[in-house]
Amino acid sequence: MRQMLQLLATVLALSLVCGQSLAQFGSASKVQLTAVPQRSLVSPGDQLAIAVVFEHAKGWHTQTNDPKVPEALKDLAPLPTTITVTAPPGVRAGPIQWPHAEKIKVGFLGDPVEMDFFTGRAVAFIPVQVTASQSPGPALLHIAVSIQACDDRVCVQPETVDLEVALQVATTGQAAGPVNPGVDFAAFDPSVFSRMNAGTTVPAAAPARSSFDFFGYRFSLERDQTVLILAIALLAGFLLNLTPCVLPVIPIKILSLQQQAGKPGKLALFGSVYCIGIVATFLVLGLLIFGIVTGGQKQDWGQVFTSRWFTIIMAVIVGIMGLGMIGLFTVRLPQSVYMLNPSHDTVLGNFLLGVLTAVLSTPCTGPLLGATIAWAATQPPWMGLVTFVVMGAGMAFPYALLIAFPKFIDRMPKAGPGGELLKQVLGLLMIAVAAFLLSNLTSESWPWYAVGGIAVLAGLWAIVGAWRMLRSRQAGVLVTVLALAWIGGVAWTTRSLTSEGPVSWVRFVNAPESDVRQRIAAANKSGKTVVIDFTAKWCTNCHVIEKNVLLSAAGIEILSAPTVVPMKIDLTSAGPDQGWGLVREISGGGGIPLIAIFRPGAEKPVFFNSFFKPSDLAAAVREGLPPA
Repeated sequence: MRQMLQLLATVLALSLVCGQSLAQFGSASKVQLTAVPQRSLVSPGDQLAIAVVFEHAKGWHTQTNDPKVPEALKDLAPLPTTITVTAPPGVRAGPIQWPHAEKIKVGFLGDPVEMDFFTGRAVAFIPVQVTASQSPGPALLHIAVSIQACDDRVCVQPETVDLEVALQVATTGQAAGPVNPGVDFAAFDPSVFSRMNAGTTVPAAAPARSSFDFFGYRFSLERDQTVLILAIALLAGFLLNLTPCVLPVIPIKILSLQQQAGKPGKLALFGSVYCIGIVATFLVLGLLIFGIVTGGQKQDWGQVFTSRWFTIIMAVIVGIMGLGMIGLFTVRLPQSVYMLNPSHDTVLGNFLLGVLTAVLSTPCTGPLLGATIAWAATQPPWMGLVTFVVMGAGMAFPYALLIAFPKFIDRMPKAGPGGELLKQVLGLLMIAVAAFLLSNLTSESWPWYAVGGIAVLAGLWAIVGAWRMLRSRQAGVLVTVLALAWIGGVAWTTRSLTSEGPVSWVRFVNAPESDVRQRIAAANKSGKTVVIDFTAKWCTNCHVIEKNVLLSAAGIEILSAPTVVPMKIDLTSAGPDQGWGLVREISGGGGIPLIAIFRPGAEKPVFFNSFFKPSDLAAAVREGLPPA
C-alpha cells in the first residue's frame, strides 16, 4: 500500500513539473506578438490598418486561421489562430487580412507530411474605420490573439495574448499623423473598406493579392499592392490622352514637334519642358488633394472646376488657342497671345501648354482613375502624392517617347492641305471645348446646345474643306462619311445630355448638406431606399454612367420603384459645404463620379466610385444589407 502511495506521489510530482514546464514553454514563448497601428494620430472619418506582427522563433510556426489537416493526420485537431478585436464606440474593426501560409513538413504521428503554417515574420492586418462624427481624444482597442505554436515534431500549449492599441483622434482640420515605421503597410489591401461600407465584409485575400474594377468588372492579380496601383496610375495617366477634352490639344503638340524634329536640341528642350508641365500639374493637384500645402485641408478631384474664375480663365485660354488654329492669328494680336500659338515656340509657352493639357484631363478622367484616387486617399499623403506624379508621368509618356525616338514623328501625317484642314477642324473643336468649360458656370442644360452646335459646325467645315482643299476624290468621300457620322453622334449626344429621362429626380443644386441629410433620413425612416447621383456638368464619366446605367432600361425600372427615392446632387458650381463634404465622407476622398445607395437600417451606404453594371445597382438596391 505504501509503495502505491509513493508511486502516486511521484506521478503527481511529475505532472506538476510537466505542467510548470508547459507554462514556461507555451506558445507565447515561441512567438513574439506586437500590434502596430498604421497611424497613431487619426482624423474623424479616417481609415487605417493595425498590423499584428508574429515573430516566430527559429524552427517554430503557428497554426493558420483555417488549418487544413492532411489525410495522414486526420486524428490531429489543431487549434486555429484567431484575432478578436474590441473597439470603443465610434471605431469599427473589419475582417482580418491574414498573412500567406507556408508549407512545412511535420512528423507528429510518423512519416513527415506537409501542412500550412504561419512562420518567420508574419503580419496580419486589421482594417479600422473611425466615424466622421467621432469626438477628439483617445480611443483604445483591445486585441486578443489566440495561437498554438509547433515545431516539426510537437505542438506546445496554446495561449491567448492580450494586446492594446491606443489611437488619438485629432480635432477637425488637424492633419493625420505619419505612418509608423517598422511594418510594410503597403502589403495591406485597402479595398476591404469598400466591402465594409457595402456590408459585405468577406475576408480579404492574402496581402499580396490585389483586385480592382475596370468598367464594372473585377480583376485580381498576384502582385504587390503598391506596385499594382502605381502601374494602374501609369496606365490611367496614359489613357487621359484619349479623352474628349484632351484630344484636340494633342495635334497642337504633334505639329510643334514636327517643326522641331530637324533640330534635336530644340526638340529635346521644348518637348521636355512640355512633359515637365504635365507632371508638375499633377504634382500640384496631389499637394492640394492630400492637404500637404493647405495644413491638412484636403481638396476633391475635379473640385477646381467649381471656381468661376478658374473656369472662365481656362475657357479664354482654350478659346484663343482654337482661334489661332483656324487662322485668326494672321490678324495682328497682342504679343502675349502668341505664347500659346504652336508656331511660336517658347520655353514658357511649352510649359503652359503642358499645364493646359493636364488640367483639361481632369473632367474627363479614365475608367481606372476613380479607383486609383480612392486608393490613394487611404494612403499616407506622401504615397498619394507619388501616385499622382506617376499619373502625370503616364500622361507625358507618349510625348517623351516621340522626343526620344524622333523617327516616329517622321511617320506622322505631314503639313499640307490635309494638315491645314485638320488644324482648322480641331480649332473649331477647341472652341467647342471652351464653350463646354463656360457651360459649367450654370447648372442649366441649354448650354449643351451651344457646345453641340459648334461641334456640328466643325463636322460641316470638314466636309466643305475636304472638297475645296483635298486633291483626292477618295479622300473627300472618306472625310465626308466620317464627318456625317460625327455630326450624327454629336446630335445624339446633345439630345441625351439635355434629357434626364423618365426618372423623377429629387434635385439639389448648391443646397446645404444638412438639407440632403434630412431628406435621406426622412426617406429611410419611411422604409425607402435612397439612390444619390453625385454629378457635375464637367464630369464626363458622370454623364456616361448616368446614361448607360442609371437611365438604362434596368436602371429606370429600379429608380422608378415606389420604395426608391432617386436624388441628384449637382456639384457643377457647389461650394465645399454644398455636397463635397458628403462625397468625402462616403467615398473616403474618391471624388466623383459617385453613386451612393442608402438603405433603411444600414450603417453605411453602398457606393460606386467608377463604372459599374446595372446588375450591380440592382443588387445594391434590392438585395439589402446585413444589420449595422
